[in-house]
Amino acid sequence: MANINFILAFIAGIISFLSPCILPVIPSYLSFIGGVSYDELADRKTSKWGMLIKTLFFIAGFSIVFTTFGVVFSSVGASLSGASRIVDMVAGSIVIILGLNFIFDFIKILNMEKKFHYRKSPRGVVGSTLLGMAFAAGWTPCIGSILASILFLAGTSGQGIRGAAFLAVYSVGLGIPFIFAGLYFSSFQKRLEKIRKHLHTIKIVSGAFLVIIGILIFFGNLSQINIYFFGLAGSLEAWGEINPAAPRLLFFGIFLIISLVLIYFYIRRVNGLIIRNGLAVKSFIIPARLFFIAFFISTTVLTISGRLDISNLIVRWLTFQGI
Repeated sequence: MANINFILAFIAGIISFLSPCILPVIPSYLSFIGGVSYDELADRKTSKWGMLIKTLFFIAGFSIVFTTFGVVFSSVGASLSGASRIVDMVAGSIVIILGLNFIFDFIKILNMEKKFHYRKSPRGVVGSTLLGMAFAAGWTPCIGSILASILFLAGTSGQGIRGAAFLAVYSVGLGIPFIFAGLYFSSFQKRLEKIRKHLHTIKIVSGAFLVIIGILIFFGNLSQINIYFFGLAGSLEAWGEINPAAPRLLFFGIFLIISLVLIYFYIRRVNGLIIRNGLAVKSFIIPARLFFIAFFISTTVLTISGRLDISNLIVRWLTFQGI
């Protein structure tokens, strides 16, 4: 399978994080992973570096479990390669049903979860890894519809390595929000209160996303999307050959606009902190925002100087066909 499958797997991971049965308990999990109380985490009384390390090993734990699932499902799919059309239709039908269930909750068993409880917080990276593995096993029914969709996607690939890659990308999509939530817990907690109001909408959109994946699998149209990507890559490459400067100027303009927007909102944010707190020095220390600003400014400069060929990178990515 190609690019679109990896994109779908990544989006599915993010959707799993936003699912109504996981998102509300993320603060508790982060507190447990860090081995600190909720108040200590909210008041930034814990080391961000230590929190990052433990969260990464927690992610590694559930990635091991999910990736193993991917290998198993891909192996099953490989054994049925002679009936690939039937496999696509069956897998697509099941994913469509799971997507509809995500919206209407008519398969009650998928709304249950078996949580693993520790009496004490996990110690060290080994404890964090084991907690991640327990998370994957205990919450699999909760995110069953989404996870099953990606597993069936892996199964239709018919290759163990490729199936493992799909589930690894899914784990990355699920894990990245965990990292940001842990590093910026106070901001995450504020946004969580706003997101709670929209959980039902998120649920409906997520279910619709799964239904679309199911339809694509059923009709075997994922390959058609990849063909479209090939055509887009060819058009972009041809445009660059006819007018080499045009793609560079286009992407320079895009990255310049993004950089200016980020700088504008950063200045507004800093001014707000200065007015509110009166601490100008501390107000300028906003690492994540500074990182993104530096990244896009650097990309802008490298693009206009010709040292970075974004057009060529996009062409290579669009024509990438798995492992």
